[in-house]
Amino acid sequence: MKSLSSKIGLGYVVLISINIAIAVFAIYYINELGSPVERVLKEKYQNLNAAQNMIQALDQQELALRAMLDEKMDSSLINTFHTYKNEFYNWHQKAIEGIALASEPIILDSIMTNFRIYLAKSDHLQNILEDNASRDAARNFYSGMIVPRVNRLDELCRRLEAVNQEAISDADRRARVFSHRATYFILVFSVIAVVISILASVRFTRGILKPVKATTETVKKIGQGQLNQKVNITTDDEIAELGREFNKMTERLAAYERMNIDRILLEKKKSEAIMAGMPVSIIVTDEDQKISLMNRQAMELLEIGKKSWQGKAASQVVKDAALIELLEGKGGHELSEGKLFKSLLELERGGNKLYFMARQIEVKMEGEKIRGRVAVLQDVTSFKNLDHLKSEFMATISHEFRTPLTSISMAVDILLNEVRGSLNTKQRELLQDARKDAQRLKLLVKNLLDLSKLESGKYQFHFSKVDIPELLDYSLQPLRHQIKEKKLFLDCHIPSEVRTITADFSQLAKVITNLVENSVQHTPAGGQIIIDARKEDREFKFCVSDTGEGIPEDAIDLIFDKFVQIKNFEDAETGNIGLGLAIARGIINAHGGKIWVESNPGKGSRFFFNIPVNIKEINPTGIYKNDPENPLS
Repeated sequence: MKSLSSKIGLGYVVLISINIAIAVFAIYYINELGSPVERVLKEKYQNLNAAQNMIQALDQQELALRAMLDEKMDSSLINTFHTYKNEFYNWHQKAIEGIALASEPIILDSIMTNFRIYLAKSDHLQNILEDNASRDAARNFYSGMIVPRVNRLDELCRRLEAVNQEAISDADRRARVFSHRATYFILVFSVIAVVISILASVRFTRGILKPVKATTETVKKIGQGQLNQKVNITTDDEIAELGREFNKMTERLAAYERMNIDRILLEKKKSEAIMAGMPVSIIVTDEDQKISLMNRQAMELLEIGKKSWQGKAASQVVKDAALIELLEGKGGHELSEGKLFKSLLELERGGNKLYFMARQIEVKMEGEKIRGRVAVLQDVTSFKNLDHLKSEFMATISHEFRTPLTSISMAVDILLNEVRGSLNTKQRELLQDARKDAQRLKLLVKNLLDLSKLESGKYQFHFSKVDIPELLDYSLQPLRHQIKEKKLFLDCHIPSEVRTITADFSQLAKVITNLVENSVQHTPAGGQIIIDARKEDREFKFCVSDTGEGIPEDAIDLIFDKFVQIKNFEDAETGNIGLGLAIARGIINAHGGKIWVESNPGKGSRFFFNIPVNIKEINPTGIYKNDPENPLS
């Protein structure tokens, strides 16, 4: 068997051989190009540099001689002259060491002969100057005997410079010719190598990809459900081995499908039977919000036929907007994976209002997006009616309590004012306790009546422009004594741009008073309470935060229900039956807002509520002022 690895290895050997051949060829030509050029440049550059430096040294000697003529003889000038004389000798010696051209020895010999004559004439000039002869005679000697030698030396040095420059230029031309020739041969050889590589790669790749493509097509058909596919094996390598194992796998898949299809159908029928027997409406939607499954109760609720709903979008089948939002996941709730969502839906059928407890859970595969939603609708109309009857009963009882409570309070006040006679200390204490109990009962009756009105929708709200600082001051007034006694730090954060809000002054004050009162009761001495008000988008958001004992996690979703008390609150007020937060929720809901709480046990709580900026019913009477006829309870 000729393995795939040996084929790949052979292809690599061909490519590597071609690359090595190109590299050897290129290295050879580069060396051939570099060696002579480097040698010529090195030698000629040395002599060129020597010629230039001899000219410079000769110029410096001339400057020293002219200075001797124009000025008084000076030892520094003589030293300068001798320094550059030695410099000239040194560069002349370096030029001799770098001789590479036939014409250079003759030029260098001429330079040295003329330089020696120049030095002899220069020494004679210096003797003339030292004997204090006539300056004119010295100048005549300089111009007649020395200047011609200087010119001759300069000419010879420049001839040496020109010869070396010409040699460098010639070497550059030869290098260019050789470079062009080498480039041409390397290019031709590279093109041939690339063509050979391409032909070899195409042949090699085609031999590998052909069976791989055939296997891919077979896999696609299997993915479409055609499990009886086979891969044609035409080679004898690892791909062929893969094909044989793949054929074994398809055989096992086909057998597994035949074995399990009956079981899957049985489980499907079991699920349908369970759904049909459940006394609730069940609606299943897929990831595209299309209805995929529904039981008989759901079809009766939606008033649709058996087959008119399958594969259709929820908006095409369902008439109720709230139910459509629930099925499409647009109800404004967020679900974490596997978390159950609950809400109360109100639907109208045949002129009657029906109430359903809606439960929904999102179906996800691990690490994937939402694959569907299951909605369960439980009819709680009877419970809702019972709750309504209970509220009416409580309202009736509370209303009936008001008259005897008023009479009892009046009788107690008359006795305490000693209208019917004087009282001893024990009698006064008993009557004062009775008055406190009567006041507590009156407050309880009033809260029950308010709650029943809120639940029935009969409560009359009076919306107007409310000044927020005044609202907070009014709301906190009944609590300032308690706050002072417990030495609590109270602060209000109100931005300058948040000054007024449209609301019912007295009812909104009840909400704030209730929230702050809860914080006062459950915050230890020395703690703090912060009230924050700000505008966010199209709503006003209020927050009352404290550093109290917090609320247990399992009670977060319950504290706004009526008659609910958190038993582990150590400082709960005696006689509190859990109506304050329920009333607060009713008031905020009537304003079109929402109220909620966030808490960490042992670290405090934060109560939030928001109110829309635009409330339809507005009383255009201006800023609401305190109404003595409507005092805050």
